Amino acid sequence: MADAGPYEKMVSFEISSSDLDQAMNRASRQISRQVNIAGFRPGKAPRRLVENQVGFERIRADALEELVPHRVGEILSETEIAPVVPPLLESVTDGANGSVRVEVRVTTWPRLESVPDYRGRTVKVRTLPPVSVEVESRIQELRQMYAPLQTVDRAAEEGDFVVIDMTAWDGEHSVESLALDGFSYEVGSETLNARIDEGLLGHESGDEISISAPLPEWLSSQADTADGGGLSEAGEDSEASEGSDGEPPDALYRIRIVEVQARSLPDLDDAWASEYTGHDSLEDLRQEMGGELEPKFMETQWSLLTTETLAELASDLELDLPERLESAQMELQFRRHLSFLERLEIDHTTYLKGLEITNEQFLEELRAQAVTSLKSRILIEAVVDSEDLVVDDAELAQTLEEGARESEDPEAFLQHMEESDHPERIRSDMLIARAQAFLAMQIQPVDDEGQPVEIEPPSWVRAWFEPTENPETEGGSAEAVYEAEVINDPDPD
Repeated sequence: MADAGPYEKMVSFEISSSDLDQAMNRASRQISRQVNIAGFRPGKAPRRLVENQVGFERIRADALEELVPHRVGEILSETEIAPVVPPLLESVTDGANGSVRVEVRVTTWPRLESVPDYRGRTVKVRTLPPVSVEVESRIQELRQMYAPLQTVDRAAEEGDFVVIDMTAWDGEHSVESLALDGFSYEVGSETLNARIDEGLLGHESGDEISISAPLPEWLSSQADTADGGGLSEAGEDSEASEGSDGEPPDALYRIRIVEVQARSLPDLDDAWASEYTGHDSLEDLRQEMGGELEPKFMETQWSLLTTETLAELASDLELDLPERLESAQMELQFRRHLSFLERLEIDHTTYLKGLEITNEQFLEELRAQAVTSLKSRILIEAVVDSEDLVVDDAELAQTLEEGARESEDPEAFLQHMEESDHPERIRSDMLIARAQAFLAMQIQPVDDEGQPVEIEPPSWVRAWFEPTENPETEGGSAEAVYEAEVINDPDPD
């Protein structure tokens, strides 16, 4: 066995002429069951006749296909080498006395000897605005929601309401469902059509305007008309009801503005808070909103920190990843991509058109994602090993119990967990989150301007690393938690 590059081995071995001959006999019998040879029942034709029909190389290839994996498996078992993708047959050369020399390339999982020291390193992180900003935004939304409308003596502006009388004509037919009297319409809502909203801007009470615009999308395809005849957008008149570019033709809207109204925003004070929200004061409302939003903001900000920290630190790893490993990871991610599109009922070609990219550009990005994913995983494993991170049986049991309580049938949930490998996969996910948290707690996050920002981990994250009354765990070594490598992923979704 010799090194064939970073994280790859070349396994060489010899297959004797007798072993090869016996395997070729078995291959010949198997082939004879699949081909018709005159005068012989399936599987009974002599090897010589089978060779005449399919060729010597076909029989030898089938024999090697049987022998090589078994022999490679024995060698790898003896050397405790675990391939992460199926071993690749590199060459078969003839040896002495009918034997053959075989070379097989084995790709192994890359592992870091040590975790790079990232303590104190700065990592740029997207930072959320303060909770107080979101609180004030929500209070303003409430203020707008409950603001009464008052008539104003001016032209309509964005956000105003106009009281209108309107008729709409689709060709020579009036559209009865759009015959409106005293209808209150918000300018800028585009409930009818964006072109109508634009036409209303700048007009005052008493103005009469005509606007050419398509019928609203929500309008039934079978428009009600004054004469009861109707125009179908999908029936016999479909060609006549479409423009030359395939778009529906414009209808004619005749609108008279009866009144222009604007919201009369109340003062934000204790009286408003009491009347519209039931709080004793405006400050009470702010504190309640802030108390509800703070934990969600903290967890969201922490999630951004852990994700972006791992991505940046992993991207800096100088690893010469085996090409076959990258390709396997790309294949796994592409299968997940197709599965995602299938759920959306979109094909890959339509997806590319929507993004306005070529398949070559998509594959280039997919490879970059595959490399990042592999490096992230390698870094996580190194952190787990170097820091002796574990998820013990008690923690796993607690997580499963919480999942059972949230399920419709707790007993069935726990029974399914007991009979499957899901618990170990859950343990693995928990360990990944723990390692990501460890990395995030070693760095100094900075904002876009390079200024340090304080991002506190949630309490449940801090509990992972705080000493407990009983520091001993039952989890043992975390090694082999990540053994489900790349293409052997049992659940690619």
